[in-house]
Amino acid sequence: MRRFSILLTLLTVTATLIATDGFAQSGNDRIQRRNGTDYGKISSIKALTVTISKRGVESSVAVEEIRGIHFAGEPTQLNSARLATQKGHYKQALEILHKISGKNIQREAIVQEIDFLRIFCTAKLAIGGQGSLEEASTLVSDFLANSRTSYHLTEMVELSGDLSVAKGNYDSARKNYARLTRAPSAYFKTRAAILIGSTFQVEGSHAEAIVEFEKAIQLAGNNAAASSQRAEAILRRAVSHAAMGQVESSTVAINTVVAEANANDEPLLAQAYNALGECYLHADKKKLARNAFLHVDLLFASVHEEHAKALYQLSQLWPTLGHPQRAADARERLKHDYQASPWANR
Repeated sequence: MRRFSILLTLLTVTATLIATDGFAQSGNDRIQRRNGTDYGKISSIKALTVTISKRGVESSVAVEEIRGIHFAGEPTQLNSARLATQKGHYKQALEILHKISGKNIQREAIVQEIDFLRIFCTAKLAIGGQGSLEEASTLVSDFLANSRTSYHLTEMVELSGDLSVAKGNYDSARKNYARLTRAPSAYFKTRAAILIGSTFQVEGSHAEAIVEFEKAIQLAGNNAAASSQRAEAILRRAVSHAAMGQVESSTVAINTVVAEANANDEPLLAQAYNALGECYLHADKKKLARNAFLHVDLLFASVHEEHAKALYQLSQLWPTLGHPQRAADARERLKHDYQASPWANR
């Protein structure tokens, strides 16, 4: 009897696995917020808020607070694609997404999630020199036109600006980034100012960049979600001040950000040390710049975008300091680990 019971259990499990056809069985949606996780049933998705219900009680979560959403009944491969995307492995993510069959997906939110990841990865590859910028721009424009209730809408608006930057069309990029200011929250207004300021910085128009970064600092105020944006604006402003000759005050400002940062806030610390390296480059203090970029390489390699930037800078610095082999090593790691990054294709 016991043997029969075990056999019946195995058959039931097997039948369940076959029936699910690779779909997750969790009955709850899950929203990963900046500080915590909500479980329940998502009842509404809009461009700026997602509403989730738990035991009949509804709560709305602002998009800027959301770090990710896992939908009940989504294909199991979808989370693998998300993880690959987060690591910057865009080709791998697209390969996983290609294997997901859409024929059994009934939920529109899951379809949108798959579309978003597919377009996001395609655009990131194009920005990194591995695809057509024009085709990627068309995909992003189509998503913005046809998926206006997606909680990824603001990410796509930013991505449209990033594509314009990759084309060297900074006026177009600024117009795209400015669309973020239509959102009422301080977070997106601050984000828009930082992005617009960064386009001026790339062009070498540092006075205009500083105006935008100072605007971002004011807009962020004491908004909790925008606090990291405020710190980023201070860092970017410092780099532009250094480019205009104010290196000492710039490094003081950056070191203040480092001193006040949470020790676990690796993205902010990685940004800070890269900014410090840039300031020292403007002063032609190559060894100090090297030390700053090495901080990112050795301590904050998990912050992929900043690590790629640091490796690129090190690959340029090492030969000038008499270490061509270390330059080659940095370049090799950059190409191997971040082949889709714009820094790897400079």
